[in-house]
Amino acid sequence: MSKAIAVFTKAPLPGRVKTRLRTCMSAAQAAELHQAFVADTWRRLTVPTGVRRYLYCDQAWEPFEELAGRERFAIQHGVDLGARMINCMKELSLRRHDRILLLGSDSPTLPIAHVEQAFMALDRTDTVLGPTADGGYYAVGCRRPDTRMFADVTWSSEDTLRETEAAFRACSLSVSFLPEWYDVDTEAELARLASDPGVPPNTRRWLDRNPDVMKAVY
Repeated sequence: MSKAIAVFTKAPLPGRVKTRLRTCMSAAQAAELHQAFVADTWRRLTVPTGVRRYLYCDQAWEPFEELAGRERFAIQHGVDLGARMINCMKELSLRRHDRILLLGSDSPTLPIAHVEQAFMALDRTDTVLGPTADGGYYAVGCRRPDTRMFADVTWSSEDTLRETEAAFRACSLSVSFLPEWYDVDTEAELARLASDPGVPPNTRRWLDRNPDVMKAVY
């Protein structure tokens, strides 16, 4: 078996990331928070042994290429999120990875145990999903990508997880589920993050530098 993790993210451009948090922070602060999340997520993933890491960004972004290294940095391509994810999975499959996990960059406190559990799940099922409370998911994995895996999925909705599971089963793919975790997209989730004992260093520094934001959130 050859295991791969792809961190799926966007370039931290003000006004294009963490837009739902603009109620309590500026576009520049939101971009800095997003960049901290990506850096912390990437560095946390050094823990699982025998796993190859990749960073898939929506566009060229030199700081992220430096973070990941040229050989592990790639640009997403596709007309929507589903197409971008399936193209990523196909690329990693061509690199001879047969246990592929895609992670978002919005869960900087995600326990490494959940990542390890995802790969164990892929030993017995075709796919795996890590659900979030808002109806989406923080992780999706497979053994062999199928071009129909994300057909008719409504993205960024309370039905995203349910529709993805249905699409997997329509492809005759078995599905496992990881423990629920949380993305940080809203003020309530940012408050939860601030009280999480597992906050990693870059994110912690952002929280410490922006007490005005945290005061507004609380």
